[in-house]
Amino acid sequence: MNSMKALIAVVVLAATPMAMARECTDAQGNDILNQPAVFQELISKSSNCYEAKELAEACAWGSSLDVRTAASAYAVCEANLAKFNPPKVDKDLLSTMEARCQAHFDADGGTMARSETAYCHLSAISFIVNLVWENEVY
Repeated sequence: MNSMKALIAVVVLAATPMAMARECTDAQGNDILNQPAVFQELISKSSNCYEAKELAEACAWGSSLDVRTAASAYAVCEANLAKFNPPKVDKDLLSTMEARCQAHFDADGGTMARSETAYCHLSAISFIVNLVWENEVY
C-alpha cells in the first residue's frame, strides 16, 4: 500500500504542469540560462526549497548538466528538511519515492534519463518538505 502511495505521488509530481513557470533569470531579470555557473550558484544560495526548485526547473537544459543543477536545489531542500526534524514515516516515504525515481529512470539510460532522475529526486524531497512544513505551520 505504501509503495502504491509513493508511486502515485511520483506520477503526480512528474505530471503536474507548472502553472506560472518561472524564467531562468537573476534578481535583475537578466537571462542566465546560458550561464550554468551563475544559475547554479543562485540556486545554492536560495533561501528555501521552493525557490531553489523553481529556479532549477526554470534553468533545466534536458542534459547531464541538470544533474548538478538539481543537486544544488536538492541540497537546499535537504537543509530545509533537516530544520523540521521530520518524522520517520516522512523520511521513509522520501526513500521510497526516490527509489521509484531511480528504478524508473535507470531503465532508460542516457542523458535525458539522468536529467529526469535528478528532477524526480528534487520533486520528491520538495514534496516531503512541503508536507512537513504544513504540519509545522498548522
